[in-house]
Amino acid sequence: MNFEILHQVKIIRGEIKDVNNLVLEKECLQSYKNNKSISLDDTDTRNEDLIISKNNELNKLFSNIQNLFQKQFNQKTILQDFWAQVHGKNESTNIHDHVNILDLNNSPNYSGVYYVKIPKNSGKLVFQYPINKYNQSERYYYEPEVGDFFLFPSTLDHFVTKNKTNNYRIAISFNLKIKWIHL
Repeated sequence: MNFEILHQVKIIRGEIKDVNNLVLEKECLQSYKNNKSISLDDTDTRNEDLIISKNNELNKLFSNIQNLFQKQFNQKTILQDFWAQVHGKNESTNIHDHVNILDLNNSPNYSGVYYVKIPKNSGKLVFQYPINKYNQSERYYYEPEVGDFFLFPSTLDHFVTKNKTNNYRIAISFNLKIKWIHL
């Protein structure tokens, strides 16, 4: 008897310890207070995505994640873009993916999130994936902790549940493109 796997969804969960989260938190909160959003469209869920500047801590964070990815999959990645989310009480993120349907060739292969600040009861990261062709799906929930990062296929639907605390939940999201080697 043979056993073949025809479809799998791989989610990578890791931890980064040598990043100064206080520096990252300060940068994210400054953008939040100045309302530096990526989108000008109020109907776009990316309206909640905040522009943050690259700094030494972000460089260290992305370098660590990309190095771990390369060790795991023997593939290099290019950081396409990144942004922050700051969620106050009762705020959440709607279900979405990171594919650009207008430019599939340049869409990211993997997306990720790193948790800078995550108070207890401030929400879960939820992945929703199809289980058959009839639009039935399952959900898988994670309760992230400070320093956790998640990598997942950019096509995977995901969302974040409501922050039920009076403290900010702060995360940094990003997209990676596989750096293919042409022979």
